[in-house]
Amino acid sequence: MGRFSETVKSRRSFLRLVSLGGAASLAAANPAWAKKKSKSADSISAPPPIKPRVLRPGDTVGLVAPASYTFDLWQLDDASARVEALGLQPKFGKHVRGRRGFLSGTDDERLEDLHSMFADRSVAAIFALQGGYGTPRLLDRLDYDLIRRNPKILLGYSDITGLHLAIGKKAGLVTFHGPNMVGALPPRTLELLKKALFVPEPIGEVTNPAEPDPLNVEFPLRTVAPGVARGRIVGGNLTLVSATMGTPYEIETKDRIVFLEDTGEAPYRIDRMLVQLRLAGKLQQAAGIVFGTCTDCGPGKSSFELSLSLSEVLEEQLGSLGKPVLAGLVFGHTKEKAILPIGVEAELDASAHHVTITEAATLPA
Repeated sequence: MGRFSETVKSRRSFLRLVSLGGAASLAAANPAWAKKKSKSADSISAPPPIKPRVLRPGDTVGLVAPASYTFDLWQLDDASARVEALGLQPKFGKHVRGRRGFLSGTDDERLEDLHSMFADRSVAAIFALQGGYGTPRLLDRLDYDLIRRNPKILLGYSDITGLHLAIGKKAGLVTFHGPNMVGALPPRTLELLKKALFVPEPIGEVTNPAEPDPLNVEFPLRTVAPGVARGRIVGGNLTLVSATMGTPYEIETKDRIVFLEDTGEAPYRIDRMLVQLRLAGKLQQAAGIVFGTCTDCGPGKSSFELSLSLSEVLEEQLGSLGKPVLAGLVFGHTKEKAILPIGVEAELDASAHHVTITEAATLPA
């Protein structure tokens, strides 16, 4: 989330300041579904998945700021350079330099940028500049018909999870959980991104960075519960998954491989959000679960002796589900990032520490 994230340890402080506005009904987003009725968000039938076109060198990428503002506007130059390093041409949204409190402009302005990029036929993909907070305010006003008519690669993580959840559920578009452009894009992640966005084939196995010292492992993968599962990918940032529960945009987990990650959350808060998902039946419905590397998720100094560790929380909340569960995959709030196409088929072998994307996420050009 760039320098802005250094001043805010977690999204929890944002969520105390704002509340999620009223959500539009499914029929309001798409009148064709108006006759479909259900008693819960989980029983709503998702539209058939659609895939965006693969990128080609020289394509134009729209850069948008649907969440928090960019504190240092010089970072926009860095974002432009990262897009160009992919062999693409950057096009900034009209309002990316805006600011309204903790947001990158008003809700209307941020919506305008998103809608404009989807409608612009010269734009082949849309990359988020950063996360922070703000996407939940937009979900009941997004034009899902427009998005479905103009399928494009949407890339981002953190607060962008709000868009992944809503667009996947209401428009059926495969989106990409990966780096925001205001933030690090190290060589390994750059190559992974090229493979994911430029090659219309399954990504294959998703791995952690190589370990130079096998006796001092920096990116360990842990089996929380053994087993093998297959299903479509869903998930993202745990805080956003929790924040959208009880809305028309809440996560669909039935028969899915659920990926979750977070940053700056103490173990008891991770526990609280996982308990919420368990009480809602979301964890039980999943085919399997992958929990990422949770950065800065240790207990505070004052509660160190009283706290459960993160590993204890994961074992208690996820280990007894009777589902394959793997922990430690490097994606989300980490310097290196795996690229996860949300909505495509994957296989999880928690026993062997393997995650494999088995379906192409893009269509040939």
